[in-house]
Amino acid sequence: MRRLPLRLVLIVAGSVFLSGCTATAPDAGAPTTSSTVAPSASPITTPTAEVPVPTIATVSIGATGVDTLDDAGQVIDSAVYADGPDALIAFLTDAIGSEPVAERDGDSEDSCAAPSTILRWGDEVSVTKRDVESPPLYNSAVTVRAGETDTGIRLESSTGFAVGDDGAAILATLPADQYINEYNDSTGPLLFEVSGTDDAGKAYGAAALVGTDGLVSAITAPASLSAFYC
Repeated sequence: MRRLPLRLVLIVAGSVFLSGCTATAPDAGAPTTSSTVAPSASPITTPTAEVPVPTIATVSIGATGVDTLDDAGQVIDSAVYADGPDALIAFLTDAIGSEPVAERDGDSEDSCAAPSTILRWGDEVSVTKRDVESPPLYNSAVTVRAGETDTGIRLESSTGFAVGDDGAAILATLPADQYINEYNDSTGPLLFEVSGTDDAGKAYGAAALVGTDGLVSAITAPASLSAFYC
């Protein structure tokens, strides 16, 4: 048999090898796919409405604590006497909007007042911080001697009356053990709100003083009927 030349054999073998490695061209008519990812939607944010800060219209003095009220008479915030004088002083400082002036009282031997520090916001509001606690009245008392502060904040009792109001009318609504009518002229101290009784069975709470002109001259708490006798 006649053999094929070696050169021809190599050419044929190479052609077969190359044909096996050739990639198949894609069908021009076949659809193509994209790997592009659609952008996600941005989250929708709703603006938060600002809550208005209530304006203090009134400071109300009660038997167990002090409240601040808005124009509608709703309570904004409260301080209770049981939390101590420092909490009460901080509360009133924030409510009135100014720092008090401190002075000492009761340090002299001839004073009837117990040794204490008095914090004053003008002539209208004061807190007496006693050096020694006097149960059950704690060791502090708030007193107001005007119908409003110099910035126009009303100062009133928890029952709604203020310094300058008709004291005789208030006294007339109270039971006999809640006022002292020394001169039978509807003047003197009264308790307009009672929070308890002491060891002697005497009531205490929030007090007011009716002056000789028949008008309320001061409101104080916590206090007993003897609060204005020194």
